[in-house]
Amino acid sequence: MNKLFTFLLILAAPGIYSQIPFEQTPSFETSPEGHYGTGLGIADINNDGWKDIIVANGNDIQRQQLVVYYNNGDGTFPLLPSWQSDDIDYHGHLAAGDIDNDGDVDIAVSVYLGPNGFGDPGKAKIYYNTGNELEGTPSYETEYFYTFSCALGDADGDGDLDLAVACGEPYSSVYDFGRIFYNDNGSFNPVADWQSDIQMGALDVEFGDVDQNGFLDLIFACENIDNYVFLADSQGNIDETWDWVSNHPQNFMNSVDFGRPCDTSSPCIVMTGNDQLGGDGKIKQFVFSPPVPQTSPPSWESDYVGYGSGILMAEITNDGNLDLLYGSWWGPLTILEGNCGFWDPTPVYMADETSVVEAIMMSDLGKFNYQSTSENIVPDAEQGVFYLNHQIIEQINSVFINNNYLERSEYCYAELKNWISFKTHIMPNDLVTIDYEFMQNGDIVISNWDSGKGNFIYYNNSNPVGMPEGTTTGNDLLITGISPQPATDHITVAFNKNEGSRIELQIFDMAGRNMGSWETSANDKYRIDISQMPDGLYTLCITDGTSSTRQKIIIVR
Repeated sequence: MNKLFTFLLILAAPGIYSQIPFEQTPSFETSPEGHYGTGLGIADINNDGWKDIIVANGNDIQRQQLVVYYNNGDGTFPLLPSWQSDDIDYHGHLAAGDIDNDGDVDIAVSVYLGPNGFGDPGKAKIYYNTGNELEGTPSYETEYFYTFSCALGDADGDGDLDLAVACGEPYSSVYDFGRIFYNDNGSFNPVADWQSDIQMGALDVEFGDVDQNGFLDLIFACENIDNYVFLADSQGNIDETWDWVSNHPQNFMNSVDFGRPCDTSSPCIVMTGNDQLGGDGKIKQFVFSPPVPQTSPPSWESDYVGYGSGILMAEITNDGNLDLLYGSWWGPLTILEGNCGFWDPTPVYMADETSVVEAIMMSDLGKFNYQSTSENIVPDAEQGVFYLNHQIIEQINSVFINNNYLERSEYCYAELKNWISFKTHIMPNDLVTIDYEFMQNGDIVISNWDSGKGNFIYYNNSNPVGMPEGTTTGNDLLITGISPQPATDHITVAFNKNEGSRIELQIFDMAGRNMGSWETSANDKYRIDISQMPDGLYTLCITDGTSSTRQKIIIVR
């Protein structure tokens, strides 16, 4: 199998994009293979310590497989899937988490349509992890219904992951009840244990503590019908009757995310509008402060987006504010800068490449800047769910209650979410200590259902490991290119500096070890012999004494 090549130029983009650490073209694209990439997950499936990329293919276009791209062990990925399911379906979105509490990440997937396409309802299913890969055929499937999206969360306050599904088929005006399947020691009934008392045309679903009572609530983003929130009671059981409904006439929403935009803001819901069937094609935000009203209008709206799709709140510039990433069908990845609960409607970043974006996720794929921290929390009321201070959590390492270590079976969380739910509710004045690692300077992954394009990775240019202490970054040192691509036995660095300028070049591996140093008087280019370096991802650091820049390079043979 051919290994991929990834090349990132770490010079600042011109103009308004200079503060955003991403190139305007994807750093890497999987081989299209005619796939209609829809559902997206990032999790360590093969238990090698590196996060993999999971994509559910098919959409409403063609029955295809669930696939996994295994991380090469350095943040890079193969062009072709490393694993694929034995079954095929019209796959929608997916959710990742340790459903059966055995220490391995499992995958739940929504199937939008049945084998006969429109007019034939789909289902939800779970691929359990066998220890180093997913089972080829899902061992759990639900009853039949149309569902485009699912989410994992603790819906009954007992400390394990339940499965919620968004139901309905809006294109044919088929509305259905939202459903929850309760987890019973890793097993589920095929018929839902919870069902909303209204029918919806829901395209997305998410868990979040909307009313801040210490338990997870359920959010539905709907097409051609209102959006709804179903709140959990004081024991963590979610109401079957809705508690909040959106108040907006242009309601054709596609995707949803939930979070707290900054430390001092209230939690909020953000949804992309998609005007294919109607509506105004704008992103909408709904902010919640207790008590949650029965209805409320948007607190903020974006400029016109059009066929809005994937959405994600994440911290890009590390200023304490969540920025807003979104995509659209046949549109670019776009970022709006956050300002503690609101976003500047003028994009601070727009990619050059357009695609049919379905889902957007972020993670530090190469583990360049995992940040470790410990939080001590003392609640003033009984609660089962705690939110951590960072929006995207890479890994929870340990949990203690009153200095007593908790076994993994005593709590649950979903991959890359920032909540943790406990089997035994935490009482007032208990001390909760959570050690975890969170994302800083993460990479962006996008699933595309344009069959002529693969799935995209935008690698983060900020702060790769191996930067020598005492150096400073700047834009005076101009580099016009590195070749060949990929690198095999040598790389050639091309400069745009006056001849005679002294340049130092260093290559570091992912452990920060110096693999070699070179000096040159810059003219046009300089050739570096890398024939003795193993395959892998490296950081090339270049400095002229007053400024420096860094580039990630791949050596493959």
